[in-house]
Amino acid sequence: MTDVLEVISADGQIATGIGYLVGVHISVTSVSQLVTFYDNTAASGTKVFETYVVSGSPVTIFFPARYAIKFEAGLYVDMGAGCTVVACTREYNVST
Repeated sequence: MTDVLEVISADGQIATGIGYLVGVHISVTSVSQLVTFYDNTAASGTKVFETYVVSGSPVTIFFPARYAIKFEAGLYVDMGAGCTVVACTREYNVST
């Protein structure tokens, strides 16, 4: 398994294919913002995680392996202006 750390400051694709969201840190520089993660390669489809973040109160969440958020098509984040997202994802690995 490979963990990948991605820093994003605008809407965008974090990962492609099957994997897990194992951690996230979200900060906002201006007003409160809604941040939504989709199991997709665009800002549509199945929402897998969504949270409001207040300016000056960053959100940090690490998901234990058994509660990591699985995505199938890819992972896309949709956020407002002034947001920065640090996402930690893990590749899906099939044991043979």
